[in-house]
Amino acid sequence: MGWRLALLGMLFEAIVSRAPDRQLLHDPGFEGVPVGPLSSTGLTQGWEVQKVGREVVQNRLLVMGIENPAKARSGRRCLLLAIPKEATGFEFVTVGQRIWLAEGEEYEASVWVRWLDGPDTAPANANPTSGHPSAIVSFWARHREGMGDFSGRDVWLFDNRWHRLAFRFRPTDPTQRTLIYLSLLPHQRPADIRVLVDDFELYELEEPSEVETRTGNIVLDPGFTHQVPGPIAPPWHFANIGGANITGEVIGEGDERFVRLTMPKGTSNFESAQLWQDVELREGVRYEIRCRMRWDNYTPEAPAPIVNYGIYHEDSHTWYGPIDQILERSGEWNLYRFVHVPPFSGRWRLYVQLNGWGNLGRAVTVSFDDFICAPVCP
Repeated sequence: MGWRLALLGMLFEAIVSRAPDRQLLHDPGFEGVPVGPLSSTGLTQGWEVQKVGREVVQNRLLVMGIENPAKARSGRRCLLLAIPKEATGFEFVTVGQRIWLAEGEEYEASVWVRWLDGPDTAPANANPTSGHPSAIVSFWARHREGMGDFSGRDVWLFDNRWHRLAFRFRPTDPTQRTLIYLSLLPHQRPADIRVLVDDFELYELEEPSEVETRTGNIVLDPGFTHQVPGPIAPPWHFANIGGANITGEVIGEGDERFVRLTMPKGTSNFESAQLWQDVELREGVRYEIRCRMRWDNYTPEAPAPIVNYGIYHEDSHTWYGPIDQILERSGEWNLYRFVHVPPFSGRWRLYVQLNGWGNLGRAVTVSFDDFICAPVCP
């Protein structure tokens, strides 16, 4: 009888070790992380720490191992991430892992986070543009060794409870590792921010791909040829977010049509405007997405503007693509492209967006044309 139980145990262990939903990250609960402040690590096989900022804030960019069962969500240890209110722009702290992923597979990344200094209950009607105090955490997978396109989301925390963040994705560049990470960046309104992090996990899922029967570009009116100069009309849409200072309009130059977004100087960090069209995509199919952009108020001495550019899945609140696209330093039309492999079938939002946040109050005018979303033949 004993040998039978032992054999069954061995078989069970073998099945679990091959299970497609096994946890893939090393030390997901941070139980093996040293207690105390952690230095920037560079590229590692385990937890990677990044602390990027000016010398004046560098010693207050904090990633710390905490041993306190009362603070950890599970086990004895967790991480504390902190940035000071003096941090600006793209100064940040990050913790994550680089991992090889399999082409054609689907993954779910998840993590638990808690804003230490938040209220017990979120204020009524709190949202990213409401101006209520909050902590903003960025939870992403970035392909090509952390230099490629993104999958994930920015999340606003309005209370001091533990929150589980999760998103699904399929790798677009499996020949290189993908960086799965959580970052803490400067707030829209400067503030000292402290966040606890625990139970950081990555699972491989059993999700079959669907078949795409369409060929060619699936974007409607991709070059705005059916638009008339003035307000933007369906199948394209334009909307302001958090204010109405940013304008969007169809421009006609001879027989040419394109859309121009204009953001005036001094636009607040809480204001954005978006141009978009919804498209139907199939799970597991590889699509190439591209469009042309032109920095219309280009000057050689000005910092390059950032256009939020990608494709959004509303049901899961997840973004995919270049996300913060830094424009080429010229006043000419340039082509920007990325690849997307949807983890869900259905409606997706192809969009470009101008944000006050990230452009640091500068006036920005950008034009857009020739959008393409096309399935890539195997």
